[in-house]
Amino acid sequence: MSNLLPGTPTRALECVAEKFVVDFAKNSGVTREPWHSQQSKAFYQRLIGEFIGQSQLQKWALDEVLMDTPEVTMAMLGQLCQRVGKKHHALVKVYESVTALVAASVRLANDSTITRQQLSQVQQQLAQRVGKLETQLHGTDLTHLGIVHCEQVFARWQAGHYLSFSPAGRCYVALQELYWGAFGDAVRFGHSLQAGELIEQVRALAISQLAHDVNASVRTRHYYYEWLMFPSTPEMMESKEALAWLGDDSDCEKQPVSFATTQTHRGVSLGMPRICSAMRLGSAMVDEVLIK
Repeated sequence: MSNLLPGTPTRALECVAEKFVVDFAKNSGVTREPWHSQQSKAFYQRLIGEFIGQSQLQKWALDEVLMDTPEVTMAMLGQLCQRVGKKHHALVKVYESVTALVAASVRLANDSTITRQQLSQVQQQLAQRVGKLETQLHGTDLTHLGIVHCEQVFARWQAGHYLSFSPAGRCYVALQELYWGAFGDAVRFGHSLQAGELIEQVRALAISQLAHDVNASVRTRHYYYEWLMFPSTPEMMESKEALAWLGDDSDCEKQPVSFATTQTHRGVSLGMPRICSAMRLGSAMVDEVLIK
């Protein structure tokens, strides 16, 4: 099964698969993570149809009652981690969710022995995969890994892979690709000096490409809505939903630029500059996404 979704605005986004697995794990417990918008929820539900529907578990997805049983949910999560989630950061997040489920299962008397065994099995499998990936990363030239991934992502942006998003949205999508992928691993596992140099390289490239997308210099200021305007395409509504889902956890106070970029249906955050240049917009977004 491919990790990408052919024929949609997300076809070039590898981060979609990684974030989807994390979200699925978060929503597999007794308490579900609330979506901050209907757009995010709608896109997530579409992804369930894409990823689950392409797996051998398709028949389970057709029965909503069956889908809600813990045994089926854990089996699906185990399959998704094998087929869809590939990167270290996503698997660590899933492991954290499963560990919380294990602790909750011990407290819940109505959880069956089978459910507890499945949870424990998925937890052990994830721990092994995370450990193996960490061993590989410790033996890797992280700077080279980060540079190569950075070049790949910006080459896609330059080639028009993110054209269905707003100019600011293209930048956010590129940064999400880096955050969830090999670049993010290089930053998280590398020395602080190496990580800082990689992030500054991304900052320069993001600012330059943003300016190029609006045919201006990096210091030319534009009204914020010019940065947030989606091109008129048949995929526009789906692109908005995809961006809303990717940035669903953006905080309007802590990440005002990311919030304004992704949550366009919820209004512009107070911290979003009303007039800003590519330099100011790109630099702020790099800080919000990559320096958390």
